[in-house]
Amino acid sequence: MDRKGWTILILCSIGLVLNYKLGVDNSAKNRANQEKVEGATESGADDKSITASDNIAPNATTDASATPVAPEKEDQPYDLIAKRGDLEIARYTFTNVGGGIKQAEMLGENKVFEEGLVTLNERSETAIGALAKSYKDIEQTFYERIEQTKNSVKYQGQLEDGVTVIKSWTLENGNEDQAAKLKLVITIKTAAGKSFDLDDYSITTGSSVALFEKEQVNLSGWFYYEDGDYEHEESSNFSGGMFSDKKPVDSVETENLEYFGVDSQFFSTSFFPLADAKSNNLWAAGEKLSDGKRWRYNVGLELPKKSIGGDQTTSISYDVYVGPKLNKTMGSLSKNSDDIMNFSSLSAFAWISSKMNQALNGIQGWFASSPWSWGFAIVLLTIFIRIIIWPLHNKSTRTMKRMSKLQPIMKEMREKYKENPQKLNQETMKLYREYGVNPMGGCLPMLVQIPIFFGVFNMINAAVELRGQSFMWVKDLSQPDKIGEFMGLDINILPILMAVTMVLQMRMTPTTGDKLQRRIFMLMPLMFFFFCYNYAAALALYWTTQNIVSIGQTWLTHRMPEPELEKKVARSRKGGKGGAIDLEVDPEKPRKKGFMERMAEKMEQIHEEREAASGNAPVKKKTAPTTATKKAKRRTPKTGG
Repeated sequence: MDRKGWTILILCSIGLVLNYKLGVDNSAKNRANQEKVEGATESGADDKSITASDNIAPNATTDASATPVAPEKEDQPYDLIAKRGDLEIARYTFTNVGGGIKQAEMLGENKVFEEGLVTLNERSETAIGALAKSYKDIEQTFYERIEQTKNSVKYQGQLEDGVTVIKSWTLENGNEDQAAKLKLVITIKTAAGKSFDLDDYSITTGSSVALFEKEQVNLSGWFYYEDGDYEHEESSNFSGGMFSDKKPVDSVETENLEYFGVDSQFFSTSFFPLADAKSNNLWAAGEKLSDGKRWRYNVGLELPKKSIGGDQTTSISYDVYVGPKLNKTMGSLSKNSDDIMNFSSLSAFAWISSKMNQALNGIQGWFASSPWSWGFAIVLLTIFIRIIIWPLHNKSTRTMKRMSKLQPIMKEMREKYKENPQKLNQETMKLYREYGVNPMGGCLPMLVQIPIFFGVFNMINAAVELRGQSFMWVKDLSQPDKIGEFMGLDINILPILMAVTMVLQMRMTPTTGDKLQRRIFMLMPLMFFFFCYNYAAALALYWTTQNIVSIGQTWLTHRMPEPELEKKVARSRKGGKGGAIDLEVDPEKPRKKGFMERMAEKMEQIHEEREAASGNAPVKKKTAPTTATKKAKRRTPKTGG
């Protein structure tokens, strides 16, 4: 690389480092401001955004008509412990206020950057399963706990005058193939002379928010599955136009709604309306937290369009899931619930991600007794992928070797036709055709690796199994492998190893293309370095392992005999060398042209058309038809009889 190239490379590096540094400083300022705000004791702020505390939920009751909590009644939490087999996985804490789940602790799932367990619905003042007249008017009704067992709890309260509501929650534990879930049955009874429209109220999911500031916040949001389509919505739903404020609520009228809910990167609260609770009108409320980055979401589904008169009773039922998005169990919740994993908006990548996750779980089972089992699983999965695409890699390397041997000829051509790019392209295509070189052959492994890379990328995004899993010096595979700091910058080892192995791999690969192409190619390690630097260590581990295996495969290819570079010789169909026979003029069985031959002819045609348009086209001299041509024209197909 010349001086200019190195200057550009150094300036790009400095710019990327400054951009990261400024981002870190801004994050620190945001955290400091958030701590100041959360420590404030002032109340009564009228600002539309949250400025008092993250614990003030956007769905908290603000309407004076809502039923208040009687001050003399004290909330008495009640816990149900969810299990998967014999393993305790979640603690659901129920509250008298709203008769639902106040919070759900994920047992065994530790928080990041702070002590304690991951707790869902922690930042909400309304319960999961609370009823609401609107997104601003969610019930604060005090329910009496009237019955409880080891796996169930029942609450009763007065929703409004003459309307009694009973909420019955039953826990169904899971196993290795089935997720633990809750069944919610809401029974509504009206007093004599009282009528009640169910669709005046909605069932609500409670709140969901990214667990920490640097979590993949774009994976937090709300979702629903209707009429065969999965939709995952984010904060963009609540952004107005250039001259309008953000809207606090989004309404959706669905068709054949199967489920809905809210989620973060790794966890979800999902509702599955059963036959007696079918409805299609959804609303979603969203509000930005005081850190300026994360959003909090709450979703409500209208109750069925049904009226009940005096002294009547009706019931509606829901299956409810509150927990981690485990790929191997999410599909057990309903027919299409595996889409809750939200691997990708592109179905092809989602399919690859799902298969990658299944393979990762299967391989991890081989090392289940090892504390590094998930790291070993990632390494072995990567090796298996590289073995599968080895034939393509080998063919690519040999194609690039043959192309590199054409570089002296191509250099002469570039000098000869430097004033005529069109002619240069035409002659280049002819050169490739003459020597039987397909330049696309060198790109084929990259094209195959792109969907695999995005599949692995999306899989790691959603793989809750990697949370808290260590490997060698990596403490958490779902977080960067930080080992220290230098001048305020985090020191992450795996991305550095990834970049170094990429450079080594590139140096072993034959160089092709012009200087600009080679410089762009050399920037790839730098781009991937900054892309992966603050991402999950699992991705850098996958890419580093892939580079190391690829280096070994390239070394093995170099040990093989060098590919010969010689012009193609036309062969007859009988197998002998027949350079004088042009197979294409055989009127009975015309030869199918190859890709490079078609490209060369196309380039030649374009060149002739341009020459004709400029008036410089050579005049073709007509030649008299030969005897062989005349005989060929007179040849007629034989017929029977």
